Amino acid sequence: MQKHGREDDKERARRIQEQQIRARDPGPSKIRGYDWDKHAQRSRQVHKSRQKPLLIDLFDILPRRWKGAVVGLAVGLLPLIAGQVFLPGDWKILGLLGLMICGVVGFVIGKAAQDEIKKW
Repeated sequence: MQKHGREDDKERARRIQEQQIRARDPGPSKIRGYDWDKHAQRSRQVHKSRQKPLLIDLFDILPRRWKGAVVGLAVGLLPLIAGQVFLPGDWKILGLLGLMICGVVGFVIGKAAQDEIKKW
């Protein structure tokens, strides 16, 4: 007798689930021929293209000469790290020389590029 009750409960649960699914179904689209899958894909692409990390936003705001200096400093980290690893004792300060030189060269190249753009 219990088996019969369990089957009735399962059937009742299945019917309730189907009713709920039918109640949530929005039905056919009111816009004929519109491709909703393409719409969803375009929406995801637009949302992704608008997202930028904060550092990139800050880098885009900088004038070109300062962008050059930042890139120069980033490149200058290589001799700084190499100096710290390979140079003995008091000579490790020479690693800073490479960092400063790369930063200044990056600034000069950025300034020259900015001045060149202004001439156009």
